[in-house]
Amino acid sequence: MIYLGEQKEALDKYYSVISCWVNSKHLGRLKESNENGYKCDDLNCSVCTRGLKKLDSHDRFFDFIIPRLDEVIKAKPDEMLQLELKLRAEWSNNGDHNLKEFKDGCSIVLKENGYDRWFTDVKGLNYDLAEWLDQHTCTFCNRQYIFTARKNAGEKGITCQFDHWFDKGSRPLFALSFYNLIPSCSLCNSSIKSSTHFNTDEYLHPYIDKDISSKFKFSSIPNTATKYGITFLNESTMDAKTKRTLEGLGTKLVYSKHSEKELQDLIDLRLKYSDNYLKNLLENTFKSELNMTKEEKYRLIFGIELEEKKYHKRIFSKFKRDIISELLSIK
Repeated sequence: MIYLGEQKEALDKYYSVISCWVNSKHLGRLKESNENGYKCDDLNCSVCTRGLKKLDSHDRFFDFIIPRLDEVIKAKPDEMLQLELKLRAEWSNNGDHNLKEFKDGCSIVLKENGYDRWFTDVKGLNYDLAEWLDQHTCTFCNRQYIFTARKNAGEKGITCQFDHWFDKGSRPLFALSFYNLIPSCSLCNSSIKSSTHFNTDEYLHPYIDKDISSKFKFSSIPNTATKYGITFLNESTMDAKTKRTLEGLGTKLVYSKHSEKELQDLIDLRLKYSDNYLKNLLENTFKSELNMTKEEKYRLIFGIELEEKKYHKRIFSKFKRDIISELLSIK
């Protein structure tokens, strides 16, 4: 897993668009026939320039959630569950409001109309958010690129999927919350993590744990005299939170097939050829007068980034760095 950083600029842009959408669905678009409609001050707003229709029958939910929208959208992952309890209590203390109406509002407004129908539609926010976050590989596995590319006229092309850290089915209140949307590949989102119920007490989170990539190290393990498998260094003494996260994300599983490819290539460089070949490759491939940094050599020779904060820019960066470091230490 890769640390995503604070992403404050992306958060500000995202919240501005979400705020316009929620207000537009509550009041409808401002026009001659709807003088009480909503329109922001941005003449090029992607929401206010579209013909969004008012979502009827949920006025009480809109009246409740809009003053609290900043809290819901910007809530940090370790604050979300307490916020949910607080809002449920505030709703229940509001006269004849019942919790079913609150849950229906979260599900219909934020999840079904917000995430399912608008966030991912033809000109949805998912493409914008992916571009604002500017993450090039899957946050969970770092083995798939998640580039965003649009077709002509802004139509759909390719982009990442967004995994809901807190499952949007059971917690629809956070279906559009910024820190609950993790850019990922389709395999990690749909098949591996799926709707597994993660939390921040027992699992590492890519928006909280800054040292997330250094919490574990990939390692090779001999299967036969010539074949190797993938494991984790000191797995038996790994802290429970890290171990649970790796198991929940199926990290060893998604990397298992790479033991015959990327791993075996690195093993061969170290063991099949001369004892010093891997070291010579790094130290002597480029002449000293080129003044190449260590990072540049790793990028050109192995196609990876060496700095933790740049792991997301190239696939297998974390994995290959750990394995190469291990192989270089073999005497």
